[in-house]
Amino acid sequence: MILGVLAGIAGLFVLLLLGGYAYQRRTTAADFRQYPAPGRQIEVEGSDLHIFCQGEGGPTVVVDAGNGDFSLSWRRVQAQVAESVRICTYDRAGYAWSSKSRHPRTARQVAQELHALLNEAGEAGPYVLVGHSLGGLHMRMFAEIYPADVAGMVLVDAAHEDQWDRLPPEYAQFTAQQTTQMRVMGLLARFGALRILAGLGGEDALPEQIQAIPEEIRDNYLTMISQPAYFSTVIDEVDAIDATVEQVRQIGDLGDLPLVVLTAEEFLDAQTLEGMGLTPEDIQPLWTELQAELAALSTNSTQLIAQDSGHHVHLDRPDSVVAAIAQVIAMINETSSP
Repeated sequence: MILGVLAGIAGLFVLLLLGGYAYQRRTTAADFRQYPAPGRQIEVEGSDLHIFCQGEGGPTVVVDAGNGDFSLSWRRVQAQVAESVRICTYDRAGYAWSSKSRHPRTARQVAQELHALLNEAGEAGPYVLVGHSLGGLHMRMFAEIYPADVAGMVLVDAAHEDQWDRLPPEYAQFTAQQTTQMRVMGLLARFGALRILAGLGGEDALPEQIQAIPEEIRDNYLTMISQPAYFSTVIDEVDAIDATVEQVRQIGDLGDLPLVVLTAEEFLDAQTLEGMGLTPEDIQPLWTELQAELAALSTNSTQLIAQDSGHHVHLDRPDSVVAAIAQVIAMINETSSP
């Protein structure tokens, strides 16, 4: 009798999982019909990568977002920069309108994919590379592999290869906890549960980062991050961090490349720090020091502080990012003028 009841419960659970999986598959297909790619999808090394370019004039600005982020959140920055020069945002493999990749998500692999994407898209260099957070490591690798294709660089609160060793141990524990949460959320997303739970929470339950997304594209953004591929890609990139930082440690400096390092005034918000048992004084000076070391990679650089901004500077202070890009372009023009 008991075995029969248990078998019935197990069967019902399997049916629920299968139903949730089918539901997620149907809604995923509908999502991409509702929100078609704004740019072009180009095959690179077996993946269809999405690139979205606007504006005219050079040098062309190319943006690589942080871990867990993609082109859509850069819409405000892109619109403003496109008023004066050409700017391209793109989605790394597995995010938003780009399909998953079979290759490890290391800095070298990502840089090679981006270079191939720009070539296939007919977007000529040399480029101004803009890298936020993890994207900063990718863009430094790009400059190492393809120096002739790089005119300047903006690092927006970019990752430092030694940050996991030099920041307080609570930071490493916090990032490990986030990864565990992502694995759970990825499982929920695969069976449709995350989409249902997200709808129950309401807008006030959204993280501050997502609330900062422009309202006209917020539903689109939320739809993109509800996809199972999103969470598995976040985890793939985190799992590749050790290989990425070892690759970046092997590369040289940036010589006299025009460089602006834009550092957030508040790397981690007060609520996050409180949860870690830390204060701003425990982490911000160290973060600013790491950022200064990034600025020291070039003899032609400056470090700016993005006032009233957290880590996602492009959302909190898009004007600061636009100004940093303009400053690098001015430095390039000054260097090239007779």
